[in-house]
This record gives sequence, C-alpha cells and structure tokens, in this order.
Amino acid sequence: MSDFLVARLRRKYRDGQPIHSITAYDYFTALLAAEAEMDFVLVGDSLSNVMQGHGTTVPVSLDEMIYHTRIVARHFPAQRVVIDMPFGSFKADTQETVRNCVRAFKESGCGAVKFEGANESNIEATRILTEMGVPVLAHLGLLPQQVNSEGGYRMQGKTEKAAKELLRQAKAMQEAGAFAVILECVVPEAAEMIKRELKIPTIGIGCGNVTSGQIIVVHDILGMLPGKAPSFAKRYAELYGTAIEAVKQYRDEVGSREFPELGTDNAVPEQKEVLPAEHTPDRPAYLRS
Repeated sequence: MSDFLVARLRRKYRDGQPIHSITAYDYFTALLAAEAEMDFVLVGDSLSNVMQGHGTTVPVSLDEMIYHTRIVARHFPAQRVVIDMPFGSFKADTQETVRNCVRAFKESGCGAVKFEGANESNIEATRILTEMGVPVLAHLGLLPQQVNSEGGYRMQGKTEKAAKELLRQAKAMQEAGAFAVILECVVPEAAEMIKRELKIPTIGIGCGNVTSGQIIVVHDILGMLPGKAPSFAKRYAELYGTAIEAVKQYRDEVGSREFPELGTDNAVPEQKEVLPAEHTPDRPAYLRS
C-alpha cells in the first residue's frame, strides 16, 4: 500500500476499510505507531498537555511542534506524519497561515498539516496550500484551542442547526482541497450525516464508530499518565502504574544492595563493551522497505 498519506487514505476509504491513527510526539511513541502499523500519526498540539503538563493545548509553540514532528518523522514514515498547527499560527490571516504551514511542512519533514476550524481564512489557506502541494487535514467539531472562549469541552452538533453548520464547514474544507476531516466530539447522528454527505474520509474522536476511521491520544489508551482518560478512550494498558512499580522496585533494591547484583553483567561488565557500538535499535520492520 502506498506510503503517501493522501493516496493511502483514499484507497482505504474507497475500499470501505476503517482508517486507524494515533498521536505521536517522540522517538518512543513513533516506534509504537510504526510497529503497530498505523495508517498515519498526528503530532498533536495535545503534546502541550501530555508532554509538557499544561492544562490546555494553547501554550505549545510552533517551534516546539516542528521540533517534535521532526523527531517523529525520523522513526515513522515521514509522508504519513501530520503536524498540528498550534494556537496563534493560523486563522487570523490567510497569508500568515500559509507561511506558517509551509514553514512547518518544510522544516519538520512531515507529509501534511492540520489546523482547527473552517473560517474564511482557513478555507482560503487550504485552497492555496493544496495548490502548492501541501496536504491539509481539516479538524471540525470540538476545537480544543478554543476551550477558553467556549467555556469547556462539550459535545458538538446536538441540534439540527449545529449539525448543518458542521456539514457546511466540512463541505467548504473539502471543496478547498482538504483530503480528510477530523470530527471531534460530534454526536454520532451528526457525524454519520457528515460522513454520508462528504466524498473524503472522516476521522473520528469521541464520535462513536460511525466515521471512516478513528484517532486517539496514545497516552489515553496506554495509561501513560495518572488520572482518568476521556470517557471515549478505552484503556488497553496501564503503563504509568507499571512504570511506578518498576521504579519503586529499583529504589528498594538499591536500598537493600540487591542491585547491582554481584556476579552479573549489571554489576561489572568485565571485558565487554558497556554499550554496543551502535546503540540505536534496528529500525522497525515497518520502516525497512
């Protein structure tokens, strides 16, 4: 299957195959996505929350997004890495949006850009970027960057009027050239209607199983942080708790002098290289082609 994101998603959409995606932010999460053979990864502005510890996605900068995306693109097929444009880098002015997106696209080495919303500036920027050869992933419904003005995280499209407005926005972004649209926390009835009316894939998060595919924050499904995950995220592992117990065991074994254990390699390497000459692990099988 093609390594280029737009072609891959079009093919799966045409064949009626669900599209799967997760977020990735660094070497570790990029490797997870590569080994699990995700269709694409999003270097989301959610790194403001899960990597930097902020309460919202607003604080992360464009420079930081480019830095993290560059790392991910080295360890997951770069053509299928999407960079999330952060708060303040788009929307207010079309030309500024285009400049920032082109910069992010070039400097990060990714395969597409994503930004929230469908105001006139975003629609025109999508048209220009698509003509330039920069693929655009749209994002409608709940827009986390607007949480301060919206007063919280709420389901979208609950009324007929709201659902029709989301459809209007989705069609406008489709006509401007967006290759797919993320629908976040849109009620299933509205999400299904939008999917039915569009000719491009809809990627859902918190919309039920009615969309063309799903995307989720990797930390939420792996239990990588303390606290509750969003209600729509299924926990497939509890890595945070497992890691805490492992570090506590290390602490206890150092305290009791069980580690390092005499007579083992972790005590004295003895005539062996402390690290292999090439410390970087082999590239995942998914990247060997």
